[in-house]
Amino acid sequence: MDMKINNSKDLEIKNLLENLVSENGVERKSARKNLVKKGPVVIDFLMEHIHHPKHLYRWEALKTMEEIADPVSVPLFIEALEDDESDIRWIAAEGLIKIGSESINPLLKTLTKKTDSIFILAGAHHVFHDLNKNNSLPKDFPIDNFLSNIKKSESDEAIKLLAFQILSNLEEENK
Repeated sequence: MDMKINNSKDLEIKNLLENLVSENGVERKSARKNLVKKGPVVIDFLMEHIHHPKHLYRWEALKTMEEIADPVSVPLFIEALEDDESDIRWIAAEGLIKIGSESINPLLKTLTKKTDSIFILAGAHHVFHDLNKNNSLPKDFPIDNFLSNIKKSESDEAIKLLAFQILSNLEEENK
């Protein structure tokens, strides 16, 4: 870990990050709990683990971020929806769900560009399905049509167009 240490808080976070990827599950859980208590300030430190080749590093970093549930993590969760490991993608989707409505526009923007990824489509379906179940979607969100189009995934262009239309409508409502 080549993290620059500026003060005692940084050193404490660095030590927690080392324990976060320990072979000892109890140490990992304790480190995660303590990192979560520190809040969004640790997200910058966790970013290095999100791109780590070892599964455990990515899993623990994303799980910690999911528990923090800060909107600054949204782009990182969206990126993790394309991870090769299904449990990493699941945690990323759960993180977006936990963040709630602040995940909607960034995920729609992703869908206007990346409908060729089966993982993005599956993650978006998971997220929007659960946001709907949690009543976290805007009242006029065409959820049934949207989920149906994603599930079929017959046409990338149809999904891109629908995501773009929903995004435009949401932006218009917020003016």
